[in-house]
Amino acid sequence: MTLDDLPPAGFHSKLALISAGGPFCDGYILGIIGIALPSIVRELHLTGVETGLVGAAALLGVLAGGMLGGAVSDRLGRRPLFTLNIAAFVVFSLLQGVGSSLLLLVSLRFLLGVAVGADYPIATSYVTEFMPRKLRGPVLSGLILAWWMGYTASYAVGYGLSFFPDMSWRIMLVSSAVPSLVLFCLRMGLPESPRWLVQQGRTEDARNVIRAHLKTDILPRAESQGQLSLLQIIRSPYRGTLMFVSAFWILQSAPGFAIHTLQAQLLHQYHVQNALLGSFCITGLTILGILPVTLGLINLVGRRLLLIGTFAISMAGLLLLGISPHPANWMIFSGFILYSISEAAGSGLQFVYPNELFPTAIRASAVGMACSFSRLGAALGTFLLPLGYARFGMQPMMLTAAGFMLAGLMISWIWAPETKNASLGEPPSLAEPSSSSICAS
Repeated sequence: MTLDDLPPAGFHSKLALISAGGPFCDGYILGIIGIALPSIVRELHLTGVETGLVGAAALLGVLAGGMLGGAVSDRLGRRPLFTLNIAAFVVFSLLQGVGSSLLLLVSLRFLLGVAVGADYPIATSYVTEFMPRKLRGPVLSGLILAWWMGYTASYAVGYGLSFFPDMSWRIMLVSSAVPSLVLFCLRMGLPESPRWLVQQGRTEDARNVIRAHLKTDILPRAESQGQLSLLQIIRSPYRGTLMFVSAFWILQSAPGFAIHTLQAQLLHQYHVQNALLGSFCITGLTILGILPVTLGLINLVGRRLLLIGTFAISMAGLLLLGISPHPANWMIFSGFILYSISEAAGSGLQFVYPNELFPTAIRASAVGMACSFSRLGAALGTFLLPLGYARFGMQPMMLTAAGFMLAGLMISWIWAPETKNASLGEPPSLAEPSSSSICAS
């Protein structure tokens, strides 16, 4: 028996819940700007360029944080930053309350994004290295569920606060400090990853962690892959895997973050009355997409089919929005809801695939790189979307987003491997012979 085959234990449940707090806070921090943005635009008299910059600032921070957090975590361990980056959530969230200028607000959103980006590779690697095989997919996709719950919660809080005229957008942004502080307290005292300890040659430390928390003497084997720098990973045999993971993540995130961040603005462009309420309802329905994935759909249909199917359905929703220059309300809401639910389901693979495809020594670094590339696409999409619909209208923008989904569908069909039965550190079984050039070259 290996750690991959252990039965679920109480520690696995505890770790899953505490780890989920990070994505919850991430989603809250990134989501609250969407509901606060209309008030920010009015108070600070922002132009289209400035609006895009405020919306994209945190995503640019995620780009830097993913690279930095992953590399540091592979060198110093999962545990130190697992707690420290949440402290940054608290501090920078509170500082948003004193923001009185565009420059300060953008700077604080960027720094928050750095902390958020660092949490993605740290938390997901930490969870991956503790979870048995049967729990890995549901728990990692459950982190995405927690992200969407945090995102939805931010819209609920922001929409509720919008009824109180004295509650400014600053209060909305500061509110992310509350769940962050709770999480900071919960994460203190957790152990280091035993797989990382073994990879560092600290076998006795790993044995003590496993005995204390998993109640067994089974040790993970040391993997042959040693530590690599970010540049070495790009030049290594894992560069093809990194290309695949980054590509599907970028194609999901670029239109996804742009649409979700600017949801209220987009509904306003479509002349929908009470765009804030509409955006809250659409965002809330994303849970219907990711929940079945977490409850076992990811193991039932497999990673590959889930990725292909969600790209196809997302494309259908965006085409519904783009087929007419003046769509009826039922088309607007049907298109956004169909897209949001399927996009949320597909996003469940953003933490699963990269953590299952890379070995322990470079897992966090590779996940961080893929996350960073995806957030670069997301930041560009969020920055350019308001400029695009102002100049060209909504129809071309929705058709462009549908083109992203088509590209994702094609890439997934050709290169997506199946990893649901693979052990960590074990090469995945590739769906197509031609995939080997991407996933192992």
